Amino acid sequence: MNKNLFQTAVGKSIGAIRAVEWGKMDISEYNYQYISRLLPFLDYYFRIYEDAVKRLLQGKVSEGYIVDFGGGHGFLSLFLKQLGLRVIYCDNNPLSVKTVCRIKETVGFGPDVVIEGSVPELISYCEQHQLNVNYLIATDLIEHLYDLDVFFAGMKSLNPSLQMLFTTGSNPCNRYKSNHLRKMMKEVELHYFLPMREEFIHKHFAELDEKESKELAVRTRGFIYSDVAIAIEAYIRGGILPEPIDRYNTCDPQSGNWMERILPLKTYRTIAGRNGFRVKFANGFYNADKGYLGLSIAVKMLNWSISHSGALGRVGAPYLILQVY
Repeated sequence: MNKNLFQTAVGKSIGAIRAVEWGKMDISEYNYQYISRLLPFLDYYFRIYEDAVKRLLQGKVSEGYIVDFGGGHGFLSLFLKQLGLRVIYCDNNPLSVKTVCRIKETVGFGPDVVIEGSVPELISYCEQHQLNVNYLIATDLIEHLYDLDVFFAGMKSLNPSLQMLFTTGSNPCNRYKSNHLRKMMKEVELHYFLPMREEFIHKHFAELDEKESKELAVRTRGFIYSDVAIAIEAYIRGGILPEPIDRYNTCDPQSGNWMERILPLKTYRTIAGRNGFRVKFANGFYNADKGYLGLSIAVKMLNWSISHSGALGRVGAPYLILQVY
């Protein structure tokens, strides 16, 4: 793939997106609001897409499919399709799936396959239709997956030689960003997820007293309801108190969706390694389109420094890139 192809694909994708009358689209309010926040920064996001795809493909494109996993609004799928790739879009949110289908109808191009679901549905569809998947790309997704062991094991069964790339804003090396995300986690845990677990425990384990229920609700931070139930049954049988995941990371107990989970890099390596994959990391970059020449130049210089400083550059990187192979 040459430079001109990428430039053309970016231009056509952004042009098609900007030509859509989003206020008249039959999509959910959630997706409309999400897309509305992205529109002013399309150039930046498509630079992220371009950088990610170049890293993943490394100039070598096979005959198989590429998966846009957790594809959300589907803008990445549009770009992948404009590059001439065979694209599978997969997302477990039915509202996002509907949005992607409507966008494809409106702009006239989009993913070849649209799957509503997650790992099991993706594997099942590919096996049923004998699709050869060689690549998977996911932006702002890996930090939300409930069980990374299940995910990587599933991908290994899909294709033992699968090449994957992830971007995540949950950068453990960037202390400023990590502290900001942890403050958000504390608020969401206190006001939403903890009360949800408390309600579940009161409803399904009425034999527990108030003190036990509250302590168990706190200790099952980061558990989905089924795992909360397993932990409490173990406590009832043998008095074994569950250990919370950690002090900050928390997930929606109903869906298992983590809120910006921050993991050490060695944890990614360990989980990927025990499922037969290796990981290498790279540093993301900031948006240099500042509307003021001096500031734009300064940001470009910062981006150059971050990209050429390896582990040291991660301290200031706005997001991380994980290549899994």
